[in-house]
Amino acid sequence: MRYERFPGRRKAVPAPARAVAQPYTFGAPVGGWVTNKSLVKSQPFTAQTLENFLPTSTGIIMRGGSVKRATISANPVESLITYNAGGTKKIWACDINSIRDVTSPADPITPPAASVSGQTSGYYSYVNFTTSGGSFVVAVNGTDFLQLYSTTFDWTAVNGLPTYRMNFDAQTVNFITGQVVTGGTSGATATVVKNVDNGTTGSLMIQSITGTFVDNETITGAGGGSALANIPGGVVQVSAAITGVATSALSHVWLYRNRLFFIEGGTMRARYLNVDSVTGALGSLNLSGIFQRGGSLLFGATWSLDAGDGIDDKCVFVTTEGEAAIFEGSNPAGSTQAEWNLVGRYDLTAPMGKRGTMRAGGDLIVATKEGLVPISAAINKDAAALSLAAVSRNIEPDWKREAAARISLPWEIIKWPDMNYAIVSLPVTAAGQDAWSFVVNLETGAWCKFVGWATRCLELHDSRLFFGTNDGVVFEAEINGNDNGLPIYYTYVGNPDHMKTLGRLKTVHQARPTFLSSTPFTPKISFSVNYRVELPTAPDAADGGTADLWDSGLWDVAKWDQAAPEATVSGGQWISIGKTGYVMQPQLQVTGFLNQRPDVEYVQLDATFENGGVVV
Repeated sequence: MRYERFPGRRKAVPAPARAVAQPYTFGAPVGGWVTNKSLVKSQPFTAQTLENFLPTSTGIIMRGGSVKRATISANPVESLITYNAGGTKKIWACDINSIRDVTSPADPITPPAASVSGQTSGYYSYVNFTTSGGSFVVAVNGTDFLQLYSTTFDWTAVNGLPTYRMNFDAQTVNFITGQVVTGGTSGATATVVKNVDNGTTGSLMIQSITGTFVDNETITGAGGGSALANIPGGVVQVSAAITGVATSALSHVWLYRNRLFFIEGGTMRARYLNVDSVTGALGSLNLSGIFQRGGSLLFGATWSLDAGDGIDDKCVFVTTEGEAAIFEGSNPAGSTQAEWNLVGRYDLTAPMGKRGTMRAGGDLIVATKEGLVPISAAINKDAAALSLAAVSRNIEPDWKREAAARISLPWEIIKWPDMNYAIVSLPVTAAGQDAWSFVVNLETGAWCKFVGWATRCLELHDSRLFFGTNDGVVFEAEINGNDNGLPIYYTYVGNPDHMKTLGRLKTVHQARPTFLSSTPFTPKISFSVNYRVELPTAPDAADGGTADLWDSGLWDVAKWDQAAPEATVSGGQWISIGKTGYVMQPQLQVTGFLNQRPDVEYVQLDATFENGGVVV
């Protein structure tokens, strides 16, 4: 306190007020990546950038890495196909020429032998279907004959003729697909559609049989092939024919009320088989008079008003132009509305691919140019307003930008309940494009971006996520703490925060992060100010740790049954920041290079700051 002298009295003058540091807490962005809101009034607990961090209901966690599992060729892996029945679980990778079993490859470099060869497209639609006759995979690509898989007869092309199996032994010369094989004793002939060769033994899949082959006769192929027929019970039929249209015209398949439906590629016709059948005569549905914007049918699916399969299920047909026709009933050949009835035609926007769909409860969600749109929203809203109801609304600008840039290749969606997220592939369509995937938390609807996975196609197999790339490689994801020997860069930039003092200059002096973790990590905390994001260089990776992975640890050294350490609170040290501005954006960077999946959750960031004056 000081005094000033005035005539007749003394007056006390207060000393200048000292600035007082205030506390402030930035919560983890549990609301996820949000880019469709005003920066001035950003939602709290959201991020402007969220790369390789997955938002949860309590914080954000670091994604796992990826490991190369197989190489199938130099061509892109366009599809992954799985089979799961009777205790048998298999996965195949498909390129333009072949289908190859990558369930347990000998090594990740050498391509496994082709299960199916001579194909002209690798972009398949498939279903697993169990009937009274067995469990099957039914796969179509719109250019080659339908492929049918069963553990009984492996892969078989199905067309307008029945297929038979003739076992052989004592083979001296390999048989060739497409050649005519002749019985030396019987004189019977048949056309080879597939050779399952196990060395000197194996089996021929044959069609167009004339005569009757006999056991132990010499069979020879025109232009090569020689063995002894091993058919004490005669040849065995493995599949019947599919008639009504060439199966090479079928481009998409799905299940509806225990019946296989197909799209006849390039047309407005759908096809279907009898209930509980994988072969037989195809029925026809001509939908030309229903749609108004042209194009052709792209895919079909089941849509429900509840969370399961039941009598309220509806059959959805979607065109290349984004129109959807919805039918109800169980018999498309029926003559009454109770058997088959058109519910209505609705407008979406152009779909991003026939495999770009996801079931959420009973609803069907479709990846379109405007966003990830539920079919239920299309019934109630105009197409121009569908983006308002899109699941991807929070990232609408980024979704639309990537949809325009990557529209030349189809997108895919895989829902992974065990990890509580769904992942949307963003295929690389041109040199220089980033390897990205969009990811959404299934519980909260919060989004993030996974950077570093070049997802041309995706599939969930045995509760494990696999993806194929443009260079013919199959990776398993979420398997360790690095991307096949490359570091993973985790980045979070919060949306602008005025710290409850809009328009006032402020200085953040210190910050203290809080994490829950059981694996090593080295975080870097920083701030950007005044809407201008400036990230420092990424930190060095933490020590890789010593966790032992199956197929990686040393025998008699690795402890396979060691308990995983429990997550503990870490990061209690204050860090000097010294950033001044009107609006603040907290930032977190981590570089991952572990040999185990990271277990790190970012919870909050405490800060101390001082307010300055309002400059006018």
